[in-house]
Amino acid sequence: MVDRKAEAESALESAAGQVKDAARGMADNVANASSAAYDQGSELVAKAPGSALLMAGVIGFALGVMLTKGSQPPRNSLQRYYDRYTR
Repeated sequence: MVDRKAEAESALESAAGQVKDAARGMADNVANASSAAYDQGSELVAKAPGSALLMAGVIGFALGVMLTKGSQPPRNSLQRYYDRYTR
């Protein structure tokens, strides 16, 4: 009974160590990738600031359209004329 308990604890500690190592490795990979993306973005801004500004504007506009797409009910194009001339 004691041997099984010690064996289970050892296996659990080993698995926990492997999970920690994998998490550290993934965190390092994410840090390296984000650092490379930041460096590449800063080079783009330094080389072509107008293009970078235009790209940021287009991305912001697209996000705004996507986020507000369902916030207003659809309006029938003929409804505007009906509202204008029946009041």
